[in-house]
Amino acid sequence: MLWQDITIAGTGAWIPPIRQKHEPWDKPVDTRAPSMATLNGFTSIAASVDSTASQMAARAGLKALRHAGVTGADLSLVAHANFQDDDHFTPATYLLRVLGGPDTTALEVGAASDGGGAALVAAAEHLTARPAAKAALVTAGVRFLPERWQHVEDMGHLAGDAGAAAVLTRGTGFARLLATAQATHPQLELLTRARRMPDGSGRPLLVQETGFMPYIDVLTRSTRRCVETVLDETGVRPEDIARVVPIAIGAEVIDLLLGAAPLRLRAADTTWTSGRHLGHAGPCDVLVGLDREFRSGTLRAGQHVLVVSFGVGFRWTTALLEITRDLVTDGPSGRSTQK
Repeated sequence: MLWQDITIAGTGAWIPPIRQKHEPWDKPVDTRAPSMATLNGFTSIAASVDSTASQMAARAGLKALRHAGVTGADLSLVAHANFQDDDHFTPATYLLRVLGGPDTTALEVGAASDGGGAALVAAAEHLTARPAAKAALVTAGVRFLPERWQHVEDMGHLAGDAGAAAVLTRGTGFARLLATAQATHPQLELLTRARRMPDGSGRPLLVQETGFMPYIDVLTRSTRRCVETVLDETGVRPEDIARVVPIAIGAEVIDLLLGAAPLRLRAADTTWTSGRHLGHAGPCDVLVGLDREFRSGTLRAGQHVLVVSFGVGFRWTTALLEITRDLVTDGPSGRSTQK
């Protein structure tokens, strides 16, 4: 899908304190073999003790609006990507109340870890369908409570908490959305069906027991198809891509997904180098990665940024962006400005 005149004008992220994965020094030495998450490259997680997923998303959304110079009254849509928010059953309307204007509508985008990428597409479609709309806000928030996600490490990753956001506008932003591609493989939805014991207690999802490796061929094929689609449609070559922003699912998985043609990249060549410290923050991953890149002060006009996202279910979203003007860091605050 090629896009016309849809741009990203601002981003924001809210990261709670980082907690090291290592045990305190006074605990007995763990002589067991390294966990799959350790082998996958995770070192720590961002863990919220007092903020809900929606509150973190709201803080990120406010930062994105300020970054873009957009107010709530300018928003036509809030598209919120969430994942099992136990604190807000209607998180999009909470965000609408906090951040939106009188003519803003809101919806939840439930696409698991692909939610951030899918929400970007939903916002772009909204702006395209409504020529009078000025801006759309994409938000994402996630908080993995230990009592529910204590077995997530068996899947090969650590779960981190975060909020993230992006403002999409028509033609006024610093990163133009060139193309997106999406794919689904619903035959694997059984991996995330809720399972109950006879006493009514919950059991881990099947994917929590199997991890991703038994399905890596399917994941790799769908990822490659989406990447090839956006490159073919735009005529951009793999060597023309300055940054790759994948979901923070772990070095081993990213190496397998991106190591083959056309990209031939390792996890260390992507934003995974920062994501490994935050943990896999579900739908926030790619939005957090974009915010870090846009505020780094290193991107220049004409460079391309590739977003590679997927989530259980299974769904994929790939987006190709072009920087339209130089982004530089404004002093010690790290706030990015545009030339």
